[in-house]
Amino acid sequence: MYKIYPTLLNSFALYENQTTDFQGNIMVDLWEMIDRINRVKKPTTDAQQRGIDFEKAIITGENEEAFKEEVIEKTRELLPHKYKTQFYTEARYKNCLIYGFVDLVGGDRAVDLKSTRFYEPNRFAFNHQNLYLLGLQKWGVKTLEYIITDFEEVYQEKYSISTYNFAPLYRQIDAFVDFLEQHRKLIKDKKIFDKKGDTNQLSLF
Repeated sequence: MYKIYPTLLNSFALYENQTTDFQGNIMVDLWEMIDRINRVKKPTTDAQQRGIDFEKAIITGENEEAFKEEVIEKTRELLPHKYKTQFYTEARYKNCLIYGFVDLVGGDRAVDLKSTRFYEPNRFAFNHQNLYLLGLQKWGVKTLEYIITDFEEVYQEKYSISTYNFAPLYRQIDAFVDFLEQHRKLIKDKKIFDKKGDTNQLSLF
């Protein structure tokens, strides 16, 4: 059994596609990928901290004056009327457990808050957090929605369990498992290899 969280799979997608940043530098090379698997701590970037601060401002009101009032208001208007925060969920695919926390769950909706320096449509169409839909459906959740801001405007993407095509994400999970086995000697954080969870029973997904 492999215990994997979506952020790691998203990192692998960047590695596999050799994705570059706006300066043309490869975002995740081999050693960066290994570091992320090993949970090597690195300083929080300014962009990451701003995203964390924005989420706190929306949910708790903390330092909301640091952001444009209309951006705060528009984001909150898109949230469920009642919701739980940091909702844990997990799903199975073959011998993989995909686990993590969704920012908000309310009614039949799950919501993830995102920030970006530049937004383009359908940015999260192949985000591995969409796998959360598999685990959330037992709670009656039908859609996973991304509410995204570039701190000037607010955008929304919706993905439904009834229509979403998980095949590209499954293919990437299979490739990631192959990567783990090929580089097992470099992986120091063995939590990803969950021997206690090994079983002959495969998931329905």
